[in-house]
Amino acid sequence: MVPLVALGVVGGAVYWHFTEKDRVIAEQRRIIGELAKKLDRAWASELVADMRVNRVTTDVGGKHQMDLTFVQYQPGSQVPVLKKSFTLPGDEFYVDALVVQFDRQFVDEGDALRGRSLLLFRRAFGDQQKPVEGVTLFRTAEDSPIPEVARVDATPSAFEQEIWTRFWDYASDAKQAAAAGIRVAQGEAPHVKAVAGQVYKLSLRASGGLEITPRIPDAVLDSQPPAAAAPR
Repeated sequence: MVPLVALGVVGGAVYWHFTEKDRVIAEQRRIIGELAKKLDRAWASELVADMRVNRVTTDVGGKHQMDLTFVQYQPGSQVPVLKKSFTLPGDEFYVDALVVQFDRQFVDEGDALRGRSLLLFRRAFGDQQKPVEGVTLFRTAEDSPIPEVARVDATPSAFEQEIWTRFWDYASDAKQAAAAGIRVAQGEAPHVKAVAGQVYKLSLRASGGLEITPRIPDAVLDSQPPAAAAPR
């Protein structure tokens, strides 16, 4: 019996030795896979709105103005919840929003409440005007601090209400922000030079802020007629 036990121990040791490489490779693959999932979540971005440049005109005095159409989508879809057309002075437009970014651990874990950044559009304005003179990009009910388009649920949760009603507290008090798991609470206003016929995609990074990128390739834009000047 003793020789058989000894033989089993030796056999087990030999098997462990020759399969160690496979176990190491399997563990490395597992770790790489988990890291990839975390990176995917961190770098994931969600389409939140589009801004179409209908035309850019220039008056006799050389001043530009942009005719734009803004469309915001229901979270996680391309179902429009707000569409608005307007004219802004200048040839560059800014999109102003409040953005809340949560601690990276919540994003990595895919936390249900804090696993992605939150955004509240405020206004759009041109480079030839003051921000406060811009066009509002939301509708709101008088009895709620959260515009309809920014609500995750039809009836805003206590968490949502607290985020937006205390936004500026979180923005200016690091301790309050940390207690709520918030990494950054700030206003953002990315901007681009308007190109007639272009549609600019507004995306929100899961662990970052608001980004504006063109949707239509240059090859398509080059085939379009030039923007018409304003009548004299």
